[in-house]
Amino acid sequence: MNRFFLLFCLVTSLLPVRAQEITSTTEMEQQILDWTNQERAKMNAPPVTWNNRLALAARLHSDEMAKHKELSHQVKGEPVFTERLSERGARFNAAAENVGFADDAESLQSGWMHSPPHRANLLNPVYTEMGVGIVRAGDRLWATEDFATTIQSMSSEDFEHAVEQQIASRRQTHRLPTLKVTHSPELRRLACSGNSSAGAALATGRRNVQAYAFNFTAPQPNQLPPDVVKTVLEMPSGSYSLGACTSKPSDNGLSTYRVVMVLFR
Repeated sequence: MNRFFLLFCLVTSLLPVRAQEITSTTEMEQQILDWTNQERAKMNAPPVTWNNRLALAARLHSDEMAKHKELSHQVKGEPVFTERLSERGARFNAAAENVGFADDAESLQSGWMHSPPHRANLLNPVYTEMGVGIVRAGDRLWATEDFATTIQSMSSEDFEHAVEQQIASRRQTHRLPTLKVTHSPELRRLACSGNSSAGAALATGRRNVQAYAFNFTAPQPNQLPPDVVKTVLEMPSGSYSLGACTSKPSDNGLSTYRVVMVLFR
């Protein structure tokens, strides 16, 4: 009886310890986020925040890798990873992905940190958000982590005003006078039509005035094409009209805005 009681005590005393050792995949995902931000802090890189859309895409891909027992960024039948992110509703202008398998979360993180390409993704200060997806298959963990520079939701009108502010700021830096700006519904409709010709924009402008037309896409208002910036800074004075439209994600899943602009000297 005494031996049985002693053995029973030993077994029951071990149960809470073993329960603590079993970490859910959701907890592991959060651990990896925390470890990643600790490593980024050492490099003075800003922390990444958790993105549920990226995490969902990551979990679905990890599940596919586990089913096929294949470590890959594109399992047979899947789209490329940027399209996978876009399908889950993520909007971004830059993205990267790490995949791996291991027995535990510590080994996953260590493997990525000791691999130069994966480490570069983890520490890249460009990325602002992250999602991790871990799937357990037997004793093995299949894992995906997706990083992205996300785009804040912005209306076409807001994007136009942000472009206007960028142009004014650049001219102010070069001590040039402010250009008068008109937000054109006609140019906005042209931008939304998908017409990529700059010549069509000239037909909406003034006659007998020297004009320059641009039709371009930009993921952010501060990422204007070099030729647009050059022309804006070469104009001693004048005005311009512009219209913008949210573009559908491109074939690679990246989100952009189309902008049509006409500058008048």
